[in-house]
Parts: sequence; structure tokens; C-alpha cells
Amino acid sequence: MTTPIETSRMLTVHQAVAEASRCLFCFDAPCTKACPAAVDVAGFIRRIRSGNFTGAHRLIWEQNVLGGVCGRVCPTDQLCEEACSTTELSRPIEIGALQAFACEHEFLPEPRGAKPSGAKVAVIGAGPAGVAAAAELARRGYRPTVFEKTAEAGGQARWSILEPKLPRGVVEREIGRLRDLGVVFRFNVRSLKTLSRSRLRKQGFRALFLGAGLPGGYCLSVPGEDAEGVGSGRELLGRVAAAKTARDLRSIKAGKRVVVVGGGNVAVDAAKAVMRLGAKKVTAVCLEGPAEMPAYPSEIQSAWALGVEFLTRSRITEIISDRRGHVCGVRGVGIEWKVPGRYVPSNARDLADTEFSLPADRVYLAIGQCPDPAVAESYGVATGRRGLLKVKKRTGQTSVPWIFAGGDGASGGATVVEAVAEGKRAAEGIDEFLRSGKRGGKSRG
Repeated sequence: MTTPIETSRMLTVHQAVAEASRCLFCFDAPCTKACPAAVDVAGFIRRIRSGNFTGAHRLIWEQNVLGGVCGRVCPTDQLCEEACSTTELSRPIEIGALQAFACEHEFLPEPRGAKPSGAKVAVIGAGPAGVAAAAELARRGYRPTVFEKTAEAGGQARWSILEPKLPRGVVEREIGRLRDLGVVFRFNVRSLKTLSRSRLRKQGFRALFLGAGLPGGYCLSVPGEDAEGVGSGRELLGRVAAAKTARDLRSIKAGKRVVVVGGGNVAVDAAKAVMRLGAKKVTAVCLEGPAEMPAYPSEIQSAWALGVEFLTRSRITEIISDRRGHVCGVRGVGIEWKVPGRYVPSNARDLADTEFSLPADRVYLAIGQCPDPAVAESYGVATGRRGLLKVKKRTGQTSVPWIFAGGDGASGGATVVEAVAEGKRAAEGIDEFLRSGKRGGKSRG
């Protein structure tokens, strides 16, 4: 079952031209300033208005190689469209929908302008930050090789954002275009030992970009958490994303009465996935109130439309098991914040007489992601808060001069377009380092 709100709005030619014609083409356009990837928003909208759809796509691609993905999944209402709403228009231009429309029109990439210099750069992680860094490096004449532990590129965009919101073909098409740039991919490389600093150096790599993301997840630390039937929301999304046929989807026993714990996008996406897989009842339990949840409002609305129930300002205190050790329900309690506006578990205070229980045959945890400490340890780079990689803000350089980083493993988790921007920025830093050895920039982390 799907509803219109689940699917990113896809414009027809007439709709796209009409919407583009509403644009004021502001001088020093605020929408472009609000785009982390610095896409020339007014420029590509002008090309759509004139009917030059492939030209619009090319202009987007020059700044964001995952433009089609971002047009569908990024919170444009909080970025470029929010900036547009500061103009005299009665409502913002549908920039995300126009970008997705433009990126459906194929074009032939320009031949590589820079002659490869022979300098090899390794990129670990084929998520948005990694592929953006690799693309920018290729454009600058380097020979990037992307090492990915899974079987396909795309990172969170591939394994956590499901159809119908993000059609699989969009990711595959945009990744395929990177190969035309000269980016080399190596998949199913799971061991960091094969990618050690010494081995990469021996193989001739002169710089390294770490885009390993946040592969770990946090625990609830409540009784019964080890019961059979308790799993990870992110792993569930990965199984659904990996399914290639309807039979594959039917083989996923996601549960009939399900509790999803968490209030972010992964939790909401997991709840929607379970509903689509045939669950009778899905309840999302989170600490935050409805207006405090970190999930995008549009995602919450689409979950409501599918029938997901939300139990907010609440926490799970116990996971109940039957005699066979399989989860059969949860217990919880309502909470209030000790300090208003600080939405972290340590700031929650239980409320008397608000205890509740819910039957469940599956519980999925999606209460935040964390970095793999083995990454920092293996490469000897410094970390900051929450174990995130410490980088110089302007260049993405870590404490090891020839190693750079970006994306969720350094930022702690952001949008796809912000990860793209960080990958590009780090590629520029690598270029600067390899050409002149300069360092600089304020550390983050």
C-alpha cells in the first residue's frame, strides 16, 4: 500500500516549466546560498523555463553528482526552499521537485578536462561523501579508487532510503556516471587490514579520504534487550533495500505487531517499511514530542498516512519475552524534560502514573548511530566528541596530514547534500595538500 505523500512529487514537462516560470531569479539568489553543495539553483531553473532540460541537469551535476538523489530526499523545505520563502513569493518554488525533474534528463558528460596526473587517492566508503570526493578528485586529474564494504555504492542513500521515495535506478544511474569520470570502485572490501596505511602507501596512494559513516548503533540498556526478535531498524532497511524481487520481500519476517524505538528518519523509515511488509500494527516510541522529533516532518506525515502510530514523550523501560525467549511486548513510561529544549536521554525524567505496555512480536531499535572506533584506531587519526573523526573545517584534513575525512563519520550525521558538500571540500583539501603541502583550517570534532 502506498499513498501519494510517500512519493517525491515528479513533475510533468508542463508542470516543471510552469513552476520554473514562477521564479523571480533573484540577484545573489538566497536559494543558491542555502544549498550546501552550492548548486546554481536560479541557473538551472532558468534553463528549465527555457526548455533546456539536459542543460539544467548538467549545471546541477557540475556541483552535485548526486543531484537526482538530493532532489528527492533532502529537506529542501529547510534549505533552499526555506530561503526562497524569504522573497516576495506567496509560496516557495518547488526547488526539490524541479531538481529531480531535471536530473531525469540524460546528458553526455564532458570529456575529462584535466589530464590524469598519475597521483592515486584512496577513498574508503562509497556513501555520498565518498563518491562526491572521488568525483571531484577525478575532475581535478587524480585517479581515485573507492573501497566499499558492501556490494553497491550509495551508502545511506542506497541502504536506508527506500522506494518509492528514492527509486533504486536513480542511485545506480548517478553512480554509473562517476565511472565515466574515471572513478574506480572496489566492492565487498570488508577488512580494514587490507586497507591499512602501510598497504595503501605501498600501492602508491598518496592521500586517503575516510567516508566510513556511522555503521554502529546505540543500545537501550534495558532488561530484555537481548531477546529474540529485537533488532536494528537500520539493518531491517538494509534487508529491504537488498531485496530484488517480491519473493525476497516476502521472505523478510518483519513482524505483525511491531514497536520501533526512536524518533529520527531511520526509525520512521523502518516503521513505514514494516507497514508495507504487512504488519497489522506499528507503534513508534520516542523521547521527543511531535514537534521535537528529528525526523523530517514530511516523513512523519507519510508514516501517519500509512497507519503508523506514535507514542511520543515516552521511553521503553523493559522488553518482555515469552518462555521461549522471544519478544512478546514492551513496557514503558511517559517522560518530561528536566531542561527544556535538551532532547537527550539523560535529560528525561519519568512521570508518575504514566506506565504503559504494548504487545509486540518484533522490536526495532533506531535510537542513533555511532562511528566504528576501529576506523580511527586503524589510521591513527584523532577523534573528538562521540568518537567522531576530528577534521579541519575548511579542508577536511585529519591529524594525519595525508588523511582526510568527511560525511557522517566526521559530522555526526547530516543530510545527503551536506555529505556531498563535505566530500567536495575534502577533495579540494587533498588537491591543495598534494600540490603544495599546505595545511590550515579550524578543527571540528
